[in-house]
Amino acid sequence: MIICEGTRSQASLDLQFPQGFNLRGWKASLATLCIGALSACTTLGPDYQQPATSVQSGWTMPELDQQAIGGKVSDDEFWASFSDPTLVELLRDAQKNSLTLQSAALQVDGASETVSINAASLLPGVSATGSKNYNQPDAASKQKNKNEGSFTDQVLGQVSWEVDFWGKYRRAEQADRATLESSKAALASSAVSLKASVANAYVNARIYANRIVVAEANLREQAENMRIAEARYRLGSSSEMDWRQAQTQYAQTQSQIPALRSNLAQNQNALSVLLGQTPDYFAKHYSASLVAALPTIPAVLPLGVPSDLLRRRPDVRQAEFLAISQSARIGQAEAALYPSFSLSGSIGVQTMPDGRELFSWDSRSISYGAGFTFPLFDRGALIRKVKVQDITFQQAVLSYQNQVLTAQQNVEDALSSFFQGKEQLAALRRADTAAKRSTELSLRRYKSGLTDFTTVTNAQQSQLQTSDSLVQAQSGVLLAAISAYRSVGGGWSPSDADSPPNPIAHVSPEVVTP
Repeated sequence: MIICEGTRSQASLDLQFPQGFNLRGWKASLATLCIGALSACTTLGPDYQQPATSVQSGWTMPELDQQAIGGKVSDDEFWASFSDPTLVELLRDAQKNSLTLQSAALQVDGASETVSINAASLLPGVSATGSKNYNQPDAASKQKNKNEGSFTDQVLGQVSWEVDFWGKYRRAEQADRATLESSKAALASSAVSLKASVANAYVNARIYANRIVVAEANLREQAENMRIAEARYRLGSSSEMDWRQAQTQYAQTQSQIPALRSNLAQNQNALSVLLGQTPDYFAKHYSASLVAALPTIPAVLPLGVPSDLLRRRPDVRQAEFLAISQSARIGQAEAALYPSFSLSGSIGVQTMPDGRELFSWDSRSISYGAGFTFPLFDRGALIRKVKVQDITFQQAVLSYQNQVLTAQQNVEDALSSFFQGKEQLAALRRADTAAKRSTELSLRRYKSGLTDFTTVTNAQQSQLQTSDSLVQAQSGVLLAAISAYRSVGGGWSPSDADSPPNPIAHVSPEVVTP
């Protein structure tokens, strides 16, 4: 029996052979058809090749700082170079407890399960059914005084399989696996960002704590100077203006401290959340360790060479895997333009009203057949879907290429901040030493009556600004080192060091429009 079915978008032909049909002449032909169909299977769509990218040959930096660029430094070695055990402990706790990282890990698990689910499309579908139906007697049976109905029992095993003739499911599996790898890269990127964010917040908290210490130290000195100015005024040795200037300077310095404390609290709150804890966690457990020597500036930055970004930086790998996935989807879309072929069959037993037992040989029920589906009326829409998918792939390629350029910009920006910040830091250290000596001399001259308090005020204000700028400059260099770490995708791992770079080739897929 041949059954033809049609809808607006497709037509199908289903061949079914009734029980008892002589298939001796058909078996060989059917087997040959199946073997020929499998051997003729092809995979539509372009095979992905890594797009061409613009990568500079080396990093831009002063010649004297060439030795500050290292190569294969592991993640643990890089963070240990800050010589701050508290920072290392915080990074370890964040990696273990971060909710953001746990969410990214679950996305990887979900993508892995999706690969397993969709891979089943390549295998035959097997199912078993059973039923028991009541049959009401017809009019002829009632005329023969047969008023009792009968039951029909049925147990069937069914197999169906759509032959992946054009590679639709194979391309889908490639796309799913690329999406899985993209989610793994996203997890790695989240880990790098998490560590950099924790380090940034920790360094900022340390900086604000030290700036508060500097401001409070200056405040104590200014309080003493205000007391001296008032005493001299009371004794008639100086004018009221000197006393009022001392009060003004004291109040101005005092007004800066609340803002510094607010910024310190915000960074402590941010650190707590990054650690997967309530906002008050860091202040309760770590605030006492903030006022100490700042972390050591790393002597070597593990940057490698620009071409290493293609395999080291997770977001670059993530962008490329997304392009790979979209490339595979082109073949999946093209396969919809061609006929799909399927095989099906069932075997089981079924009782009939004639009294045959369910599991007797005479109750057997066997059927098998082949079918195909071919789109007829919506081919224009399907062709446009292929074009849309091709455009999506090209967008993914451009996004990947742009990500490579952005990664290089991030490194260059971090290098500029790092090396220029070190020069600024050296100059501010000299300025801080001179400012402290200037304040000391001006105060001595004021006490001796050789100058007015304006000179002292100016010297102390300059010292406060210089000391505060020095602490901020230290922060800037530390944050630039962390930014450089983030911009290259973190420290080296064995897979980074041993795996060769991907071949550089450009692909421009053509849209197949049969």
